[in-house]
Amino acid sequence: MNNRNRLVLTGFCFLFVAAMRLPAQGNTAEVFGGYSYTKANPEYPLPKQNMNGWMGGATGYLNKWVGASVEIAAGFGTSPAPSSIGGTALNFKEYSYMAGPQFRFYDTKKIQASAKWLLGGAFGQANLAAGISPSQIQALAAAGYSSFNQTKFAMMVSFPVDISVSKLVAFRFEPGLYMTDYSKTKQSNFRMSFGPVFRFGGK
Repeated sequence: MNNRNRLVLTGFCFLFVAAMRLPAQGNTAEVFGGYSYTKANPEYPLPKQNMNGWMGGATGYLNKWVGASVEIAAGFGTSPAPSSIGGTALNFKEYSYMAGPQFRFYDTKKIQASAKWLLGGAFGQANLAAGISPSQIQALAAAGYSSFNQTKFAMMVSFPVDISVSKLVAFRFEPGLYMTDYSKTKQSNFRMSFGPVFRFGGK
C-alpha cells in the first residue's frame, strides 16, 4: 500500500470515529446536481487540462449523521497540439460512477458540511481532432498523442458544503480529490462541483 492510499485509509478511519460521536442532525435524504470542473487528462503523461461537465448524485442517511451516497459525473476537455504542429490534438471525456459513505459533521440553519468517500469506475476516452492530416497523426503519435479508450477504477474524497436557501433547498460547493488509474498509472485530480441541493425528511 503506497503512502497516498495509507493517508486516504487513515482519514476515512478518523472520519468514521468522529461521526460516531456526533449529535443527531437534520434531513434524511438529499439530491444534488450541477456543474463540475475537473483538472485532468485520461491520457497519461500528457498535461492535465480544464474539463467542464456535469454531475448528479443522491444521499440517503442511515441515521441522523451517517449516510450512503451515489454519484455520476461527466467531464469534457481538449488537449492542444505541440507548438510545432498547432491546433487541437485531442478531444477527450471522462464519465465516472461511484458510491460510498457520507458523514455529516456540521449542521446549522445556514450551513451544512460533510465528507464523503466514493469508490467505483471511470470511463475515459480521447480522440484525435477532426481534420488532422496523416503526417500530423504521425507527428502527434511520436509526441504521445493518440486515441484512447479505457474503463478503470475511480475514487473520490470530497467535502460538500451547503449554504441553505430554505429548509428544502440549498446551494452546494464541493471540492474533492478525484483519483483514477488509467494505463496503470495513479492519477490524482482536483474536482469542484456546485449546484442546488434538494433536501427531504428531517424536522
